[in-house]
Amino acid sequence: MIDAGLKDQQIHAFFSQPGRDFNHNRISALRNGDRSQMPAPASAAELQDFLDHWAAPSGLPRRWFIDHRDAIDPNWWSVTYRFHPVGQGMLHSGELRHGRRRQFTWIYDCGSVTSEKLVESELDDLWKARNVPVDTRPPLDFVALSHFDSDHVSGIVHLLGLFDVKMILLPFMPLWQRIWIAASADDLDADFLQFLIDPAGYLIEASGGATRIVFVPPSDGDPPPAPEDGLPEEGPEEGPRGAIDDRPMKLRLETEHAPDIVEGEIPGVTGQRLSEAEFLKAESVLDIDGLWEFVPYNDARQARKCPADFPARVDPLIAALLAAKKEVDRETAFADLKALYDTTFRGDAYNRNIISLFLYGGPVPTPADADFETGHTWPGYPYWYYAPDLTRLSPEHFSMLFTGDGSLNSKPRRTAFSDFFRPYGRLDKTSVFQVMHLGAKGNSSPEVAALVEPRASIFCSDPSKGEKHPDAEVLRQFWSYNCIQVDDALGWMMTGIFEF
Repeated sequence: MIDAGLKDQQIHAFFSQPGRDFNHNRISALRNGDRSQMPAPASAAELQDFLDHWAAPSGLPRRWFIDHRDAIDPNWWSVTYRFHPVGQGMLHSGELRHGRRRQFTWIYDCGSVTSEKLVESELDDLWKARNVPVDTRPPLDFVALSHFDSDHVSGIVHLLGLFDVKMILLPFMPLWQRIWIAASADDLDADFLQFLIDPAGYLIEASGGATRIVFVPPSDGDPPPAPEDGLPEEGPEEGPRGAIDDRPMKLRLETEHAPDIVEGEIPGVTGQRLSEAEFLKAESVLDIDGLWEFVPYNDARQARKCPADFPARVDPLIAALLAAKKEVDRETAFADLKALYDTTFRGDAYNRNIISLFLYGGPVPTPADADFETGHTWPGYPYWYYAPDLTRLSPEHFSMLFTGDGSLNSKPRRTAFSDFFRPYGRLDKTSVFQVMHLGAKGNSSPEVAALVEPRASIFCSDPSKGEKHPDAEVLRQFWSYNCIQVDDALGWMMTGIFEF
């Protein structure tokens, strides 16, 4: 490699990986030292054969496919996972394609406390990438919000102004738990409070009334069965090469409407729009043609239970806060509300934040062939830079699993998590894993990494600010599973093609 003219950094990329660091000094020693007593170097032909095998593609074409999507075989699928550089918070966007059908797109979480402008800039770039006329809102098939903290939802209004979002998926969180988020803040944000008071109504209005709101109730009992796999539903015959394929990529799910007022909501105030929302049925997944599925998991039953008399004590304080017209009255009502929560829960921010919507996504049947590439992205730059792939993704292993700020720090939580995702092979296929709550020590445990065995462990955080997550102990737990830092300077992307 040295004699062939490769630079130190290029050589380093072939041999260094988590758990086996190949130091630059060793390369320099070989480059500058006496090699006369060493075995003869490989021939040019042998070196080229090694390089070809190291980067050997599968039977499917690689970059040509990715760069020429309009000319692909109608039987091929492609998928992209993108973790955007927004600092402390999270913005993930995904895209699924099948032949020349319109792409299916989704977003998981949409916020940051590092900089809201970072989120808006990344969303603007996503909109520009759709190549639509000005003042046009291209379709976005669904948005999933893991929970209601600002570092996961602060960009939702900007997103709804850019895209025609077909559905928003939310964990159902009772009123007392939602208001706890507001009461834990130092200052009262009236707009954010309105979102917490009536999330369904707030999002419906922000989207212009067109968005479908689906709550995921607490996950309990057996996990949902995998959808029956099969060929895409019948549609028009494929036209000439380059023509549009009109067959839709429809998301199927089973829902039911909630009662007009869910227990604990205040009639005419917090539950006024719940009747317009839907609740996901317990045994339903979200699937496309029975070939790709999304499986949400709401771990809310693990949260601290509300004291029996608490709703009766907190409801008048919420009503007083909403009725306050003067700033001084709002501040007084907010202080009273905050004092009650602090007295009742003793500032227990961990349990306040424990409700989080997990989301699995991946193929239902195992593809016959697949090929993947990974790389990095930068803020304000819509393209990505290819980097050597250390993920070892394969047809059997390229599913994703998001956790938001969820917690797997106890055996009961890990058991419930495993019992939900292990059946039907979902946990075994999980390879791209978003590590819980910025990599915070309080949300993880040494057993989690070995339980999931990811091939890419994504840490979405800002190591330079606040608590400076991820915690070093959590990094050590996942070090053998390809740790990838996503912050305000660097994002990560995976794109792949596969065929059933």
